[in-house]
Amino acid sequence: MLVQVDRPPQFLLLSLVRDAAARMPGGTGTRADICDLIRDSQYVIENIPEKTVNQIMSGALDRLQTEFDPCVEYIGQWCLWVYLHEDRGEEDFTQNGTS
Repeated sequence: MLVQVDRPPQFLLLSLVRDAAARMPGGTGTRADICDLIRDSQYVIENIPEKTVNQIMSGALDRLQTEFDPCVEYIGQWCLWVYLHEDRGEEDFTQNGTS
């Protein structure tokens, strides 16, 4: 388990990974960069082994890139993850008057 059990229910693992990817400088980085950024979350368990974080992050990033409107894309040639929603605003995520 990567996230704390007592976290608010709206902070799912995928939302924490999405947030970490969004905070990558320039919207681009390696999986290790995203792993470092997710450790900054107050909802991630401290002192969790790096191997565990890498395994969980791999699955979460794979899942995020296969969503209907993916927020990340993996560029295998350079082994980089790119955050695709960097230029979007809140209004871009509103559908039919709801967020």
